[in-house]
Amino acid sequence: MSIHRLTALVPPPAQPSEVGSPERWQQTEQQLGTPLPSDYRDFVFTYGSGLFARFYRVYNPFAASEYTALVPSVERTLFAIREKKAKWPEEVPYRLHPERPGLLPWGNDENGSEYYWLTEGPPHSWFVVSENVRGEGFREYGRCMTDFLAEVLLGKIRALAGDYPQDDDRVFEAWTK
Repeated sequence: MSIHRLTALVPPPAQPSEVGSPERWQQTEQQLGTPLPSDYRDFVFTYGSGLFARFYRVYNPFAASEYTALVPSVERTLFAIREKKAKWPEEVPYRLHPERPGLLPWGNDENGSEYYWLTEGPPHSWFVVSENVRGEGFREYGRCMTDFLAEVLLGKIRALAGDYPQDDDRVFEAWTK
């Protein structure tokens, strides 16, 4: 659950973009109605906004873009998955935020897959659930977000993309306003 494990694999930018303040962080948690995991907070303050390892977009509470800002992305993703659950309940075997335990989106990837926390217990114990929208559906990982990302890069977790990752994928491409 340490950001240090991840930064050893993917160096963060010297000047992360769209890094907010602890006060704005509290506002985001109030909007969502829940505290967020500390490893996620550390990720946002360390990396800012950008493309992680050439593949993952981790939503950022302070992002200017509605497509990567946490609260609008949570609302948009939950709206879509609620519609899917209404039509095909067997394909979405989870409750959805704000229900507990429920899925709370934290990011997506270049292939259109979605990533969630399963909000069971305190935030430091939430683990990652992925939704591969092109096939296998949902998968649980039993790891926090930063451990999940690190273990994908180390090849300990099979990525949802074919021959990913390669050594040259261990970069962070920061976005600027």
